[in-house]
Amino acid sequence: MAADRRAYAERQAQLLRALVAGEGFPEGFAADKAADASRSLRRKRGRIVAKAWPALVLELGERFDARFDAFARVAAAPASGGGVADGLAFVRTLEGAGRLGDDARVELLFARARSARAAGTARVRRGPFLGTIVLREPRRLLVVVRLPRGGPRSLVVRAGRG
Repeated sequence: MAADRRAYAERQAQLLRALVAGEGFPEGFAADKAADASRSLRRKRGRIVAKAWPALVLELGERFDARFDAFARVAAAPASGGGVADGLAFVRTLEGAGRLGDDARVELLFARARSARAAGTARVRRGPFLGTIVLREPRRLLVVVRLPRGGPRSLVVRAGRG
């Protein structure tokens, strides 16, 4: 009985991994239908992230869907935090690939002010937060502060020429 449960649990885990990646479905599954279901799940996940990250979607434009799909194939959805947490993980893959625009960077800073990440999940930040970014056009400094029991507050300081 325990061996049957373990085998069943392993088969479920294999199916879940295949749905995330869009390939490698267990024997007995119609690969084309399973791949369609997988694609549909990744698109739904992408729409949830897009709703939480509108500036990022605008910046990526038509590239958003393909880039998010590639990300979703290798990264499981976070256990908590929804579109904000999933977007945080996604945007981290983009930061190294090129510079984000000011609007997306501001969106990211405020998301970090509201959410704390731990072991693949995101939760509402309870403690303090201090973050800054230098905005490019026009050049200025954005300071975001979050104190316990409060929402994020921001201050924009005009940067000197140079």
